[in-house]
Amino acid sequence: MTVRLKELVEQANDHDLTLVAGRNGLERPVRWVHMVENEEIAGFLEGQEVTFTTGIGLETQEDLPGLLKSAYDSGASAAVVNIGPFIHQISPDAIRFCDEHDFPLFKVPWSVHMAQIMHSFSLAITMSEKHSMELAAALENAIFHPDREEMYLEYLEQSGFGKDWNYCVAVFSACAEPDEETDGAQSSGQPGGQSGKPSGESTRKRHDVDRIAQYTREIESLVTRNQWRVAVVHIEDRLVLVFARYTVEQVEMMVREMIAAIRQRDATLDRTYIGVGKVTKSARCIGKSYHQALKLERLQHLRNRAGEVALYDNSGVDKLLLAIADRDILDDYYRDSIGPLVEYDRVNGTELTETLRTYFQFSGSVKETAERLFVHRNTVSYQLNKIEDILGVNLSDFRTREFLSVGLQVREILDC
Repeated sequence: MTVRLKELVEQANDHDLTLVAGRNGLERPVRWVHMVENEEIAGFLEGQEVTFTTGIGLETQEDLPGLLKSAYDSGASAAVVNIGPFIHQISPDAIRFCDEHDFPLFKVPWSVHMAQIMHSFSLAITMSEKHSMELAAALENAIFHPDREEMYLEYLEQSGFGKDWNYCVAVFSACAEPDEETDGAQSSGQPGGQSGKPSGESTRKRHDVDRIAQYTREIESLVTRNQWRVAVVHIEDRLVLVFARYTVEQVEMMVREMIAAIRQRDATLDRTYIGVGKVTKSARCIGKSYHQALKLERLQHLRNRAGEVALYDNSGVDKLLLAIADRDILDDYYRDSIGPLVEYDRVNGTELTETLRTYFQFSGSVKETAERLFVHRNTVSYQLNKIEDILGVNLSDFRTREFLSVGLQVREILDC
């Protein structure tokens, strides 16, 4: 987790560190520190570092503005300049550049050893990282061992997260291309393979860990800047965010701001799926919100809704289906509704189930269904008649459509 620059400076207030320019950038997040004595070294920055320079690598002190620009362009969060034999004073051009870009610039006298300031910053960052890792471990225990309260409640409270606060979990995944599928799941056309029993994920996603790392970086920076009560956890190559003491409206707002921040860097969230669980009553229910968010994220993937936010509170019938703990009930509904149609597709190599799904998607419009499937309207009419024969139903009946539509959703719930 990153640390606000302002917090680091406050901890180093006994080192005669003076802000010269870029005051509006004190909320910037910081991940580490780095000595940067010339523009070439600035190119090795990974971003969000505080750079330190004595000027020993500069030909003249007039080269300082160029060094600061290179550090800024490489993503540095701030710069500290040692005033002494190599840099006598900071030029107006350097100050102007830092003010224009809200890039904090500090000076420190030669009598102060910059190694002490770097040590102070590094220690604070390391302790923050240690705290974040311990908090993430406690939250994982809350998710997977909710009954073992001794494994998480005490530490959450020590970290400033109340045990009786409400919590909400969001799950981000980023899939690599192409997706990998489990053997048998797709060939059977049934949830979980030949038996029709759910197996967890019928489509195994090969996660793009680099993109998740990039998303984490942008989100942590946003959380640090805004001082949001949000903890970051990684579970099975997914990015899991735990929001503490917020309403669902506030969580949705923050998630959308996170998406906007990611888009500024990544331009697109293709193959990225996002689910947000219900706001809980206490820390003991964090796991419920996580599993809701996880299933919604998987549904987003099944439905090919990349970059969209699926909120549990807005999930309609899915909310009811996700709340059914007895999977056999869902399996029975699936078999009684569209199971025979899926089996027919499997045996005959047809795609009647997709025709039915598209037909419902366009509210029973044969014309729009044909246009979406790139077939003739007569073909759609023939397929719908075939579906009626296989299932023994009349698709013009509202209750029949409702029954089969829910069956399609049940299939997706079982698949996820």
